[in-house]
Amino acid sequence: MNQNIEIIELDQADSTNNRIRQLAEDGQARNMTVVTAQYQTAGRGQVGNSWESEAGKNLLMSVLVEHRDLDVHQQFYFSKAVSVSLVETLDGIVKDTRIKWPNDIYHADRKLAGILIENDLCRSEIRRSIVGIGLNVNQMRFVSDAPNPVSLRQITGRDHDMREIVGTFVGNLQRWKSCVDEKDFASIDRQYFARLYRNVGMHAFADSRGRFMARIEGIAPEGFLVLRDADDVQRSYAFKEVEFII
Repeated sequence: MNQNIEIIELDQADSTNNRIRQLAEDGQARNMTVVTAQYQTAGRGQVGNSWESEAGKNLLMSVLVEHRDLDVHQQFYFSKAVSVSLVETLDGIVKDTRIKWPNDIYHADRKLAGILIENDLCRSEIRRSIVGIGLNVNQMRFVSDAPNPVSLRQITGRDHDMREIVGTFVGNLQRWKSCVDEKDFASIDRQYFARLYRNVGMHAFADSRGRFMARIEGIAPEGFLVLRDADDVQRSYAFKEVEFII
């Protein structure tokens, strides 16, 4: 583990994102400080979704990331960097993890992790980000109505050390964050698309007009998913405007 990482381990928190934000406001958290919790009473996913986690079985963590010269219009590059950092971390544990646009982590057709990034703005720049991650690690049974969860233990048949995962992830994040700082967006784009879920071939999607077949053509700089449908028509979607049919 990177010895320079400051990890604050809690038994319980409402959410690790909330806790690390309070620590930052109190001057008790710095760049790349990590907060983990055995259990969250109000864990959050994207757009108000909740995150199911059995106490002590999964990795619930938040990382404070400070930026320099990151324009608000470039925020999705940082989101991509986080996703790539996490799939690279998982490469040493399981094969072929994928990023389901915009930033869920999948193994086969099942959800292994979710990412929630909260950005603090100063005028037109992002001053800092709080990166929240829920990774299913050692949980064997899921009881919520989440459609397709899976854990590392279910995949590999053994328990995994969450501290080791934290150290590897933050090391990867530091490396990919340097690409963001240096505006090396091309490298981020290439790796993100290479690890994208269903990035090859035609697949089923659904939008407000119904189901259709399309292939992923790319990701716009603002984060929109760009599809090319079976009629060779390009379609562009913001988050929650299109659904993957799994």
